[in-house]
Amino acid sequence: MKQVATEKRILCLHEDDSAYDQIRQILSDKGYFVYDYSEANSAFAHIYNEPPDLIVISTKTPGWKEFKKKKKNDSVYKHLPLILLTSEETLDSLLSLSDLSCDDFLLYPAHKKEVLLRVQLRESYASSNLDANPLTRLPGNYTIMATIQNTVQQKNKSALCYLDLDNFKAFNDRYGFARGDEAIRMTARIITNVTRKIHADSFVGHVGGDDFFFIIPSHLTKECCEQIIQNFDLVIPTLINDEDRVRGYIESKDRKGNVQRFPLLSLSIAVIDLNITRIDHPAEVSAKAGELKKAVKKLNGSNYLINRRRS
Repeated sequence: MKQVATEKRILCLHEDDSAYDQIRQILSDKGYFVYDYSEANSAFAHIYNEPPDLIVISTKTPGWKEFKKKKKNDSVYKHLPLILLTSEETLDSLLSLSDLSCDDFLLYPAHKKEVLLRVQLRESYASSNLDANPLTRLPGNYTIMATIQNTVQQKNKSALCYLDLDNFKAFNDRYGFARGDEAIRMTARIITNVTRKIHADSFVGHVGGDDFFFIIPSHLTKECCEQIIQNFDLVIPTLINDEDRVRGYIESKDRKGNVQRFPLLSLSIAVIDLNITRIDHPAEVSAKAGELKKAVKKLNGSNYLINRRRS
């Protein structure tokens, strides 16, 4: 199974030169896991596959301005802290920009203590001021609630989608927390990549544990949910032992301590289509979603259910 870095992860977009090599060595020696990219589009795609804790981009790299703008406008990962790596000669030109869209900067040549201090300050600020989930780096409950409120108030023709994993406790008990965490990260990657492909401005959040939330335009709901389920059911067997996969269930203890047979890991999506169902207040959303989740979880395997009632 794929090994996932447990260190703090930093994505670096840079040109290959000795000045950057020095900074990379400083970060690696401190225990950071550094992802190196010299091409902007590849670096941005990486964010959706393995979201970093922090981003460092060099002004020497072609396409750095476009990368910065794209990250700022991204509906899912715009909150990730970004440090600009630049030289003293470029400061005047940077000051002339109408929008810097970065959280901090480092000057070439960088000193070890300054590099570590600025990186740690950005990490500390992000942890205390953002509600991003530490496992997936997706926006958390505060941002989710604010986004729901904004969507309801603007009466957008959108679908509010609640996704969670079925039989996750049994899976976690059977295989351990490390594989459970990987199942959650894998689910996050699937949701973010599918929604981004179908509609670039989709919102995705992580409620907590194995619960996720996303918003997609109403007319794209069916396509989005079906693709998420298809990808999940294709990939998730890689986390299940051959023995369990062949027999089609896992054995684990229930909440009373009795050994039971549980179906293999699947997912359920409860969809509130605002083009169909009238929502007058954001507080109604969770209640309606709860009813839908109970209904969809009664179905076997991975499924989604759209609320067809208008009130």
